[in-house]
Parts: sequence; structure tokens; C-alpha cells
Amino acid sequence: MKTKLITSIYLVLFSVGLGLAQNKTQEKNNFQFGEPEHYLDGYSFNFQYQNGTAIHFDFYKGKAKYKWVAGPAKGNGNKDIPYRSKKIGNDLYIVNWHETGKKDYLTVVLDFEKMIVHTSIIIGYVNKAERPLKTVFKSGIIDHLKKNE
Repeated sequence: MKTKLITSIYLVLFSVGLGLAQNKTQEKNNFQFGEPEHYLDGYSFNFQYQNGTAIHFDFYKGKAKYKWVAGPAKGNGNKDIPYRSKKIGNDLYIVNWHETGKKDYLTVVLDFEKMIVHTSIIIGYVNKAERPLKTVFKSGIIDHLKKNE
């Protein structure tokens, strides 16, 4: 009888413990990020680095396009690049995308309140002796900001 009582108490406590663990898992899942957002759809702007190079960006239908408008790469660009973004503050966004054809990966913070952009870019991430890995970590000034509705 004593063994049955101890076994019953153990099973009840074990079941309660499993139930609590499942609730904790459920709570954790509530805080996971969902699908990528496209908060920047409809935005277009230029930004200029301190060295004088400048880029024009457009965001539309979950995609980005850019074109260099000043500097040695003027006229070069890319389009229809799937992007992801999160709103991280008032008029503050973090954006990333992967340009597989160029083997570039970009993370960009856009501060539309202060009109500043911060970029972290891995350029040509194939790290070989003949083509060493290059990274960019710069800030620039945003201008010509437009939001198309």
C-alpha cells in the first residue's frame, strides 16, 4: 500500500512537472520571431558615406533595389533582392539581405529620425588567398527620403 501511495504521488508530481515544463515551452514560443516583415516597402532614399560615395535605395513588395549614384561604382546596382526587416524603435529599422550572386551579406540600421544609416557588409564571402574576405562597417547620411503609400 505504501509503495502504491508513493508511486501515485510520484506520478502526480511528475505529471505536474511535465505540465509546467510544457507551459514554459509554450511561453518561450510566444516570443519567437515570426515571418520576416517588410516594413520598408514603399520607402526610397539616398544615403551618402563620408568618402562621397552614394547609393539610391527602393523597397517594394518585400524586395530591395539599389544603384550607386556617386563614387567609383556609379551606375552599378542590383534589384529584386528579397529583404527582411524589423522595426526596433521609433523610425528605426534593422534590415538584412543576401546577394547570393555577388556573395554579399548586408545588415543595415536605418534611423529615419536622425537621418543616419549604419551598414555592416560582408563582401564576397568566399575567403580565398586570391580573394581575401572584405568587410564594410560604415555610417552615412540619409537624404531624399520618400514614403510612397
